[in-house]
Amino acid sequence: MLEKYLRELREDLEMDPLEGRDKQGAYHLLLNDDTDLSFREMDPGVLLFSPIRPCPSKKKEEFFIFLMRANFLGLGTGDSAIALDAEEKFLTLSTYLTYDMNFRSFKETVEDFVNFLDYWKGELERFEKEG
Repeated sequence: MLEKYLRELREDLEMDPLEGRDKQGAYHLLLNDDTDLSFREMDPGVLLFSPIRPCPSKKKEEFFIFLMRANFLGLGTGDSAIALDAEEKFLTLSTYLTYDMNFRSFKETVEDFVNFLDYWKGELERFEKEG
């Protein structure tokens, strides 16, 4: 399902054909220099993941409280989750896609995810400027 939907999405967006999986088994959709979506098949479903930006260097605790509120019930993230990477240096956004969706639902979910990703990139940039 995932590979088929990614091929359709790339055609719909007039992008180059889908490349194979990376070493970790994920497909990548590079939308621009700043947005790399990673799709990894789970059992069942699909994990959609993308880095947001490096963590702010100032007022981290204040920003983390802001992010915890956004993560609460998925209200500020569109049912996605903002987290830290393994090295705790980069903020990430991830969500889970079920297998029981058609291509239209898949495309709309990816579009919503990218919109929230862009929003949080802007929020982090704004926070760093104010901090």
